[in-house]
Amino acid sequence: MKFPHLSSAAVAMALLFVAACERKPPLAPEIKQAMEARHEGFETIGDSMKKIGDTLKGGGQLDPELAAAAKKINELAPQTKTWFPAGSGPETGRKTGAKAEIWAQPEVFAEKRDAFIAAAARLAQLADANDAAGFATQAGELGQACKGCHDQFREKKH
Repeated sequence: MKFPHLSSAAVAMALLFVAACERKPPLAPEIKQAMEARHEGFETIGDSMKKIGDTLKGGGQLDPELAAAAKKINELAPQTKTWFPAGSGPETGRKTGAKAEIWAQPEVFAEKRDAFIAAAARLAQLADANDAAGFATQAGELGQACKGCHDQFREKKH
């Protein structure tokens, strides 16, 4: 697009001004680290849940690969306690699925998080015990624990 009445310098200054206005303030290193850990951790948990769900829905059974996925979820689940420090929500201006309600309702969020941690631990126990039927049932329970938190504390994906 051409603007014959504006000089190149004026256009360049306007573009620099717009870019400066869109720049987000820097995050404290610990907040940035928590947000990155949260993103990566939930990506890994999601991948593991998908592997378990797809296999079980497809008629597959508990095997070493599913047991490893369950153990990975169980390893990461307790870490969620450190993934939501104050100041790491939507107020950062960064892309996050975390709703402000996490920090506004910390007791409710902690209850949901602890239910997820317990469900993940139980899934890993059933995998260790090679209890295929129990594992399949508990995978559904773990999915419900995830959903319970997502429904209230996570932005909908579009």
